[in-house]
Amino acid sequence: MDDHASIARRRPARLLIGLSVLCLAVTVPAGSGEGPAERKEAVRVAKKVEKADKGARQTEEEREALRRFQEGVAEYAELHARLVARLGTPESVAAQKALAHALAASRAKARPGDIFRPESEPVFRRLIAEQLEGPDALDARRTLLEGNPRDERPLGSVVLRVNGEYPIGAPRSTVPPSVLLTLPPLPACLHYRFVGRELVLVDSVAGLIVDLLPAAAPDLSVS
Repeated sequence: MDDHASIARRRPARLLIGLSVLCLAVTVPAGSGEGPAERKEAVRVAKKVEKADKGARQTEEEREALRRFQEGVAEYAELHARLVARLGTPESVAAQKALAHALAASRAKARPGDIFRPESEPVFRRLIAEQLEGPDALDARRTLLEGNPRDERPLGSVVLRVNGEYPIGAPRSTVPPSVLLTLPPLPACLHYRFVGRELVLVDSVAGLIVDLLPAAAPDLSVS
């Protein structure tokens, strides 16, 4: 029997996928119709959604681990909101840096794993592997490598460090929709990014690395 809480947890991610598809749809010329390529893509996405739903069945320990992850995310989001209320929404690079500095100062003792807690790490790795392993996930791996900073030159454009800067001009990986559907949804200020195989939690408003999960993705080979 499906876990109702697990299903509800995925609704924001489903909405995100739906909006992404809608945005793509408006770029299709009027009257072009649905060709073989569009039908093939629709079938592929449907299979990924089905695969994600099957992977949603979790043990009680896994659900508890993800619940604690989301508690950590909520605490960070509250801190972010308080500082934005005090400093204002950043509308310039200087204001963004000021917000990032305030956040880092408030989390001066933060370390890797404070939000991606040890008990949640294997859960994230399993969920991600389910969507990226195997020949049928080749397109998803290719998508993840698009803009991945570890696949760009020069290498090392993003230094992985909690409270470190995620530079404004640095490449940003595209997280495959099937992976976004599988992972816990995030508040608006936070995004998942991949740097190489590492999963990074980024405050996209402040340009700040909030936490990171080493070796989160399996082998990303596409050859």
